[in-house]
Amino acid sequence: MERTEVEDSLNLGDLASVKTKDGFFAGKVEDFGESSIKLSNPKNGLCKRIAYDYIMEYDVGRLPSTDMARIGLDSQSRMVAIPGKDYVVGATPVTQRLYEKVMGENPSYFQTSNKKLDEALQCILSREGNTQNNPVENVSWYDVVYFCNKLSILEGFTPAYSVDGERDPQYWGYKPHQKEPIGSKVCCDFSCNGYRLPTNDEWEYAAAGGEDYLFPGCDSMDEVSWNGENSNGVTHPVATKMANAYGLYDMSGNVCEWVWGSEDEIGSSHDNRGGCYSSSEDGCIFANWGDGAASAFRYKNIGFRLLRKVC
Repeated sequence: MERTEVEDSLNLGDLASVKTKDGFFAGKVEDFGESSIKLSNPKNGLCKRIAYDYIMEYDVGRLPSTDMARIGLDSQSRMVAIPGKDYVVGATPVTQRLYEKVMGENPSYFQTSNKKLDEALQCILSREGNTQNNPVENVSWYDVVYFCNKLSILEGFTPAYSVDGERDPQYWGYKPHQKEPIGSKVCCDFSCNGYRLPTNDEWEYAAAGGEDYLFPGCDSMDEVSWNGENSNGVTHPVATKMANAYGLYDMSGNVCEWVWGSEDEIGSSHDNRGGCYSSSEDGCIFANWGDGAASAFRYKNIGFRLLRKVC
């Protein structure tokens, strides 16, 4: 993979913004121009180096307001390059903050404003502050493809998904966060540079991190995941557990993640991967597959992670 030619750049103190033909990127000044980026693991103090072509690190308030519509709007929403592949993957599942910024509402079940939560769960969530950095959940597979195209358009990328040839989701005749499917077949153009869901193979490759562990990053479930034994029955802020070797967090536990399934998949159900806050050890092993879930339904244990082709 060759590094994309920079068309414009702007120094923002200890951050730099770089614009290429594929879009706007931001990161630490010292990271640009290097062939690798150092990732620190807060759990054990170890540092690992991974090859990369792009890293996007979005920091609210640090970038010009004119660029805010083109970026992910929260510091958790960075995309990490996968060595040997032509795509970047979200370092974490999409957060409630990012989802609400793009879609205008937060449908998540696990948020302190949800009056349907019992008092005990409200207390657990409140201890960690607001839930804006928790993974978004309670979103259907159709909501997710809508979100992906909307974010792609906001950032100036070519949307990957289309319905009846239309890539702009506002013309799909679909209202997000309802229990209705999109009326026609959803197609994916894998050559586009817009955001999309990983396929099963892409998700599993990213989760493995180039290593031979039972869970993404190590053989200890609790080190890498919020699961049925340590979560107290709720989601938790992303990136609070150990990352794998690629710098990806929460590939096991916290929330299951919608995937495309296969490059030609259509149908009323789709796969989900990774296990969630209520999963057993077997459910958190990254090689395991979740049962196919109804595409139009919203589940409080299923969120998603972004992928984007970069060359």
